[in-house]
Amino acid sequence: MKRDIAIDYLRSSVIVLVVAHHAALAYNTFSHYDPGHYMKSTAPVVDTIRWMPLDWFVGWNDMFFMSLMFLISGLFVAPSIERKGVGHFLADRIKRLGIPFVIAVTLLSPLAYYPSWLSSDAVSQGGFLRRFFTTGDWSGGPAWFIWVLLAFCGVVAVAYQLIPNLMKKLSWSAASARSLVVMFLAVSLLTTVPLRLFILPTTWSQLAGPLVFQTWKLLLYFAWFQLGVALGGANLELSLSRHNLRPWPLWLALGGLTYVVHGLLELSGTCFVNTPVWVMNVILATVYSFCCTFTGLAALGMARSFFRTARPLADNFTENAYGIYIFHYGFVTWIQFYLLTKPLPAALKFLITFSVALTASWLLTALLRKTVAGKVL
Repeated sequence: MKRDIAIDYLRSSVIVLVVAHHAALAYNTFSHYDPGHYMKSTAPVVDTIRWMPLDWFVGWNDMFFMSLMFLISGLFVAPSIERKGVGHFLADRIKRLGIPFVIAVTLLSPLAYYPSWLSSDAVSQGGFLRRFFTTGDWSGGPAWFIWVLLAFCGVVAVAYQLIPNLMKKLSWSAASARSLVVMFLAVSLLTTVPLRLFILPTTWSQLAGPLVFQTWKLLLYFAWFQLGVALGGANLELSLSRHNLRPWPLWLALGGLTYVVHGLLELSGTCFVNTPVWVMNVILATVYSFCCTFTGLAALGMARSFFRTARPLADNFTENAYGIYIFHYGFVTWIQFYLLTKPLPAALKFLITFSVALTASWLLTALLRKTVAGKVL
């Protein structure tokens, strides 16, 4: 299949956002650390020095970037199944996603959370690994995305096996920019508004061990993944063409505007004391869906507009982006832990954490890809 440079580079750009997102969590004004139960903290390491602008970055990022990752991941599922067959496709996904997930949750995750444990009250009790794996708080950190993506791929593959013509029936080409907006917005609203009535947006669920997921957003993620599968099964070059994505500056502005509105609604909760809770939840979920849709589509448009020519350094980063996602979290938490006692501004600490974690995980991945580990990275 012909390479799509814009999508390749967009996927890499989202990985950069992921690293920056985690690097920022230690310095948000809303972050808190619970020494009595460190796994219930907002992040493994939380500094006493904060920087308000990082709140805006993390907040807007959280509105769209994981949905966009699932969309991108779904774009090439249909062509891959058609080319390899269901069995080969699933075997490839299990190797590509399952093996790194197991390594992440058994080796990398304890390493990433160890600095958090060192700052907690539990350090005096010892037994970090035993408690980490047996207390019911076993977390894979960012690796949750990997197992959920594997599950989504499995659902689509099994459905395709049972209903061979399913890919053709679900395939969809967007004829215009309006078609993209209407479809993505409708899907986002249908998968967020009803659930917001009885599920808090911050809720996580745990199936077993490290198999955790964001409860309220699970249907949204699957819907965006399925949109990717549908677009990839039809004429992707037409649907996500520069012509269809040309309103991206407007979409970006609307994404920013709806993010601000969402934030103001949350901050002005006391102004709506007479408004039923369910009404506010519907309003917030609706605004969230608008922000997610417009920002996600704007990101696609920006990628199509700016990423037209392959560059050696960008290609190298793209080749290593998956490994960067897998390895960055440990670098982030240990750098944040090291910087806790340093009298530096929060903005500088964030930049140090981000740049060092990104570079270190990039180099580590590049080295490992020269070994047998390269087969899954």
